[in-house]
Amino acid sequence: MQNLDIKTFQNVLSESKSVLVVLPEKPSLDSVAGALGLSLSFKEGGKEVTVASPSPMLVESNRLVGVNKITDNIDNRNLTITFKDYDAEGIEKVSYNIENGKFALLVTPKVGVTAPSEDQINVGYKGVSADLVIVVGASDKNSLGKFNEQGELWNGDLKVSLVNNTPPQGFSGGIELVNPQASSVSEVAFQIIESLGLPVNQDLATNLFMGLRAGTDSFQKNITAETFAVASRLLRAGARIEPVVLQSPKPANDQNQNPAVPREWMEQPRVFKGTTLP
Repeated sequence: MQNLDIKTFQNVLSESKSVLVVLPEKPSLDSVAGALGLSLSFKEGGKEVTVASPSPMLVESNRLVGVNKITDNIDNRNLTITFKDYDAEGIEKVSYNIENGKFALLVTPKVGVTAPSEDQINVGYKGVSADLVIVVGASDKNSLGKFNEQGELWNGDLKVSLVNNTPPQGFSGGIELVNPQASSVSEVAFQIIESLGLPVNQDLATNLFMGLRAGTDSFQKNITAETFAVASRLLRAGARIEPVVLQSPKPANDQNQNPAVPREWMEQPRVFKGTTLP
């Protein structure tokens, strides 16, 4: 396995309480499955995990366990309170107090100025609260969309790890968990989980099996013996197999019939007559 720095990753993961798993824009089902598989495993190991994508999930990913918890916002560190359409010069002072264990923020306006109304109060968050950032399935930093503009991710204070089956470009100093010989991102994710001895439950196994099947086009592309070995271990772990729905061919009609074929040839019964015997 190439560029799979498990030992370094294991040391960083063990020291991390919170983990942020980041997906690229319009991630494939394979990438989403790999990200959710890692997330479920880390949570079973007692970590606080957030999975984020800069763009909404595609419909095909809705079958994955935990996809509804994927967020498009990675700012969750500091609570921010802003006043919309309110003149900041009208604020005299801001203070706080704690009564009976409850925190209260006190905004005092200047004399003759009305305090901000409830409709003018906007509550949000700023800053990334994570000890470890794991980038899953991104080809380069630009593929992360608006997340690429979040300088806090790349300023060196956060540990960054890269998970993929193709070498990503534009990242520097990240812990590489990249295996170009793997069939899919989900296969790499499972290899990481196994190498770390992390828990594998049925939901996790189901996600990764679906990702493995999607990443190989139903086991028709980029497959190796290891691909089938991984699929076997996921099934033994309880992966649920969704049936593959095959579309029936549409019945012929007057609009799509070959105009060169006489209409009567397509009618039942078809009786062929000849005047010459062999």
